[in-house]
Amino acid sequence: MKHKTDDKKTEMKYIMSLSGGVASAVAAERAIKRYGRENVTLWFADTKWEDEDLYRFLDDLMKRWGGELITYTDGRTPLQVSIDAKIIPNSFAAPCTFKLKIKPFMDYVKSHDKPLTVMLGIDWSEIHRIEAPKRNYEKIEGVTVDYPLLWKPYEFRNYHEVVRSWSIETPRLYNMGFSHNNCGGRCFKQGLGSWRILDYHFPERYDEVMVFEEWSREQGDRRADRSICKNQSKYAESKELTLRELREANDPIEGQPVQEDIFSCMCGW
Repeated sequence: MKHKTDDKKTEMKYIMSLSGGVASAVAAERAIKRYGRENVTLWFADTKWEDEDLYRFLDDLMKRWGGELITYTDGRTPLQVSIDAKIIPNSFAAPCTFKLKIKPFMDYVKSHDKPLTVMLGIDWSEIHRIEAPKRNYEKIEGVTVDYPLLWKPYEFRNYHEVVRSWSIETPRLYNMGFSHNNCGGRCFKQGLGSWRILDYHFPERYDEVMVFEEWSREQGDRRADRSICKNQSKYAESKELTLRELREANDPIEGQPVQEDIFSCMCGW
């Protein structure tokens, strides 16, 4: 006697990690339109260091899409993770990326029903970044990776414009000049320009990280001569640049160009 196959167990499901930024929102919208809301799991890693308007943005998105947003939190902020790791994080070494976002997402993916497609918000301007996450996620049996922003036709409109077409206002950090909506403007991977914007709009947030950096340097060991930022120039050797030095520098940092934003919290892994 033949047993009827349970189609639900073999039906492909999809999961999208929402970062709180506009690119991941547009990617999620595309996935939902193609596969249906009931087939797309939405997951968010709350670092407990986010700007309050990020939560408003996520709430607006969920009102549009409906359903549940799976929210994970480690309980620690990126600052606390760095203290535990005894490291001064920077654009090339930030343990919070792995501890608070990548590992928990990977663990959730492993526990999810298979087959499963992980959807990532990389677009045509970042095509060089697609191989690493595909390689890493597809090590998990039953998992594939796809990129909704690479589906044709490409979305050439500004993502802010796309989000506003849904009658949803984009996160306020963008309007302040930040290129991202990570960690309330305190992302350890951001460049000097973003730190200066943070100091202008949120000096108390800047102070919090600056005090942490100075305390860490006082601890000695491998942190003694490290800093969050660097003065990176093609004309001279890169130099450590503390947040206090950056604040006190009234003129452009010598040896332009300086450190630029480098992001890989999820998609670039």
